[in-house]
Amino acid sequence: MKKRSSTQKFMRSVGRLIFALIYAVPALILKLTKYRFVMVTIPGRIGHLGIELDWFLKQRALGQYAEFKPVVLLPYSRAGNPELLRVWGNYIILISNPIVNSILKPLTHFSSLRIDLYSVACTLDEAAGYQEVVAAWGDRPPIFKLPDSLNERGRLALEQLGMPAGAWFVCIHARDGVYSPKDEHLHLYRNSDVRKCLAAVDEIIARGGWCIRMGERGTPSLPDRAGVINYPDTHLKSDWMDLYLASHARFFLGNTSGLCLVATISGLPCALANMTPYGACYGMGPNDISILKRLKRLDGSVPEFAEIFASEVASFRFAEQYTEAGLVVEENTEEEIRDLVLEMLDRLDGIYQEKPDGERLQRAFRRLLTPQHYTFGTTSRIGESFLRQHATELLALEAS
Repeated sequence: MKKRSSTQKFMRSVGRLIFALIYAVPALILKLTKYRFVMVTIPGRIGHLGIELDWFLKQRALGQYAEFKPVVLLPYSRAGNPELLRVWGNYIILISNPIVNSILKPLTHFSSLRIDLYSVACTLDEAAGYQEVVAAWGDRPPIFKLPDSLNERGRLALEQLGMPAGAWFVCIHARDGVYSPKDEHLHLYRNSDVRKCLAAVDEIIARGGWCIRMGERGTPSLPDRAGVINYPDTHLKSDWMDLYLASHARFFLGNTSGLCLVATISGLPCALANMTPYGACYGMGPNDISILKRLKRLDGSVPEFAEIFASEVASFRFAEQYTEAGLVVEENTEEEIRDLVLEMLDRLDGIYQEKPDGERLQRAFRRLLTPQHYTFGTTSRIGESFLRQHATELLALEAS
């Protein structure tokens, strides 16, 4: 065994030497140019592919990295949404040819040639960097925009789906196990039942809107009714149509799944239910409103927010962690999601009237987050009705 280990170490040393001999000179030459490789951390997930490059392009527009010519090495086959990658290709130098990628990829091992985006959305026990650019960007229009040809194609597709011209709609998405069954056992605590959105659907339709169920083929549908389109069941289900819908909705009713971040980079607000883990309870967009899943102990008792946020539980990322801690993750109720949507609709209509102590409750809850929490520093909000359910606890925290 020791001999085998020594042999492996020797072979690795030889490999590193060969690598240095082949790529050292090209790396040195490339370093003298303005080209740099921008490294998307998890390109196979649409949320990361969306906000990581959005962060980079906004930072570049604000002056950081302005001297560099950004290059992304990424075959379409590795992108969570190839159409999204194609759109980003209008803003960066995209090298998608697999053979060219294989040749150039070793150059990304030289730290001086790469711009890592890990801190944008992949942080553990610290705040996601995306919040910083959201605050710095302010009210500027979004960078991400679909090409006119795709916008026209999407408009015609909505007519095919039966939506009247000029009608507004809301995207509705509830995470389930259909999208990524291979690692479903790790993330099933994030799932939720789309039927809990039915009361919210009623309110949207009553206001004159349409509801478009988002998701993968085979995902559970909303009950058929006037004003509802189960888009994954249609022949129009596609990567490009996913982008069109998420970037043209009045708002996105979602959760902790990355599809809602297409709305975020498009400058649209999100109403987010069933947020978990607690450290990631806020939305990424400045006008997002969110509510959290509840945690209960096996004996039925409910830990207070302060207890959860002060412990490692707030940063649990895997289902087995909740099980080992003796915690049950419970979905938001139909009424809670309805109230979340009503607040969003009223805010968009300019008629929302904040109740007394509303801002106090927001401040009290926000104080629970520290720099070790994923959404620390966000400018979004928690649903007021949800906070009011816990007003006694939150106001007691503020007074302490």
